[in-house]
Amino acid sequence: MNSLTIARAIHIVSIVIWIGGVSFVTAVILPAIKSQYGFAQLESIFHLIEKRFAKIAKWMVLIAGMSGFYMVDQLSAWGRFTQKQFFWMHAMVLVWLIFTLALFIVEPILEKRHGKHSQNPKRTLQVTLLLHVILLTVSLVTVFISVLGAHGIF
Repeated sequence: MNSLTIARAIHIVSIVIWIGGVSFVTAVILPAIKSQYGFAQLESIFHLIEKRFAKIAKWMVLIAGMSGFYMVDQLSAWGRFTQKQFFWMHAMVLVWLIFTLALFIVEPILEKRHGKHSQNPKRTLQVTLLLHVILLTVSLVTVFISVLGAHGIF
């Protein structure tokens, strides 16, 4: 087994944990919180869960980025970013960049600015759920087209 195979396995596992976690939060946690708890409890529960998952997601995003960079470098595949048939590689980098910015820049700024409690927790949860649905959809489409692209479909 060579280092490229190990890097690919690490890359896939990190993405499964990262996007799988986003899927669980989006499809299970947020709707459950929305339907079962009053808005006074809502933010506390969400922040408790989000705080734990954010640590995992940050590590997985970093590992996915490092392993992806390593694979592109080892394959000398930088030129693929100039070819249309490798659009799926651009999609992977874009999704990675969106999550990196969200996890490491946007969320800390918002938490520092607004603290853990918003003025309108119901609205905050609705916006959070909508953003998660959009990010999850874009992520799953990207995973789908990337698997097809990696197998030469495009």
